[in-house]
Amino acid sequence: MSPRADRSKPERPDLHLVGPDGATDDAGDGDGATQEGAMDPAARPASPIAEARELLASTDPATYYRALSGLARQGHHDVLQPLPYTPSLEFHDPSCVVIEPRPANTDTIELYANAAYPNFPWLLERFRDPVVAERLDAVYQLVFNEGTNVAVVTNHGQIIDIALVGGAMIDAMCSAGRHFGVLGEEIEVEDLAARMNVLVSRMVTTRMAFNIPAMQVLQCGARTFLSVPQTHSRRRAKLDPALVRANNQLMRHELDIRLSEGGQLLAMAASGSQDLSVAVEMVQKMKAQWRQLRGFEPDDSLETVHLQPLYDGTINLMLGCKFVLPIAVALDPARPALEVGALTRVREKNDCHLIMEWIADAHQEATGLPTIYHRREDDLLTQVRSIVKI
Repeated sequence: MSPRADRSKPERPDLHLVGPDGATDDAGDGDGATQEGAMDPAARPASPIAEARELLASTDPATYYRALSGLARQGHHDVLQPLPYTPSLEFHDPSCVVIEPRPANTDTIELYANAAYPNFPWLLERFRDPVVAERLDAVYQLVFNEGTNVAVVTNHGQIIDIALVGGAMIDAMCSAGRHFGVLGEEIEVEDLAARMNVLVSRMVTTRMAFNIPAMQVLQCGARTFLSVPQTHSRRRAKLDPALVRANNQLMRHELDIRLSEGGQLLAMAASGSQDLSVAVEMVQKMKAQWRQLRGFEPDDSLETVHLQPLYDGTINLMLGCKFVLPIAVALDPARPALEVGALTRVREKNDCHLIMEWIADAHQEATGLPTIYHRREDDLLTQVRSIVKI
């Protein structure tokens, strides 16, 4: 067996805020006095990032935690149970928006994944399919050898979809004997975890799986960035909009720093929140709208699946990564599906919407369920939301 490639990277340099004149925030003569003519640091206006960090740091952690718990709703997944607020957990601190990985091995990943989804071996084999394996080869070359960022974008049928898809992808790429290129390069979970970033709802910090915090399960293979959805679920939970903005602003700042290094994978479930499924008999009155948007009327015997619109923040992340690996996933035991699309270069906003339409089409073809991606907040989506009461 060929030796595994050395994928170590030099340590990141210390980061300093840079002022408009190019001076860093630690400039001075070492005794706290400012240089002659320089602005007193205390008199400088705070940056938006510093203000966001200060607001989150001043927030009562227990109160914030209770509000975040309101984001959870019935049906997210049985494997996720409420996690009591614990001050010693770093991710229960409101100002913590990124959790570094603690890489495990593929055996540990499979242990957790099989417990959460008994059909995980099938999911793993889908990533080992020769066509999909070739696409993962291309991802490896872009990320590890060319320093390019790649977004892995899925739909969002269940809250654990992105974790299972990410776990299967990591397992498939890091299994012993998995080679990249004819020179036999291999990678360990530790190599990939350093470059694998997952964007999840901060609600996950309030859940546990297998009696351990869900965040610690994610740490086995990825770095996790915590966002707060600015959608209907956020308004239902009555989260303070100022805290939502502060969290997402600080999270995006940290994510931008990471992506600026290049050679990163960013995995995210891109539709605005969990995909909405409703029985067709409940949307008969909407048939005209459905026909206009999808070109046909759904079978009366099936449910319909609705992928919610991309928001500008997600679109900008996709465009910033430049390359997208689209994945359509359904983990329903009755209709399991995993379709991995070709690596796609995105250049403009419409390309991102077309990615989601490909995911909707692939989901529909694989599951047989009529599936539609809503580019905008149209009347049909509004009525569907009123039925499922998200």
